[in-house]
Amino acid sequence: MISNNLNVVPEVAVVDLAGAQTVRTIAAAHERLRAELGRADAVQIRLDDVSEFDLSLVQLVLAARRSARAAGKSLHLAAPVGGALLRALDRAGFLAVDPADPCGGSAFWLQATDHP
Repeated sequence: MISNNLNVVPEVAVVDLAGAQTVRTIAAAHERLRAELGRADAVQIRLDDVSEFDLSLVQLVLAARRSARAAGKSLHLAAPVGGALLRALDRAGFLAVDPADPCGGSAFWLQATDHP
């Protein structure tokens, strides 16, 4: 007999990104995110300890989020972004509200949640 347990809690993997997250180093973060998205139902990314970044970090996070959605999984931030990353996102236009883009905008970067 097969039992449908509706109380199953999805597995959440935590990926801590720290140090330099630039075009020269982003491949390691990509591999970690890819592996965790393949294994877990949801992935939470921590960016608090990122000391250096460029737009490859932003591109990686948004691409991972889209991949997660396509696979029926979720990806979210552990905490809203702040500091230099927040300023860079604002200058680059990533905080603009665009209802046509479910993977970007301030809702994702500032609320640390995965909005459907």
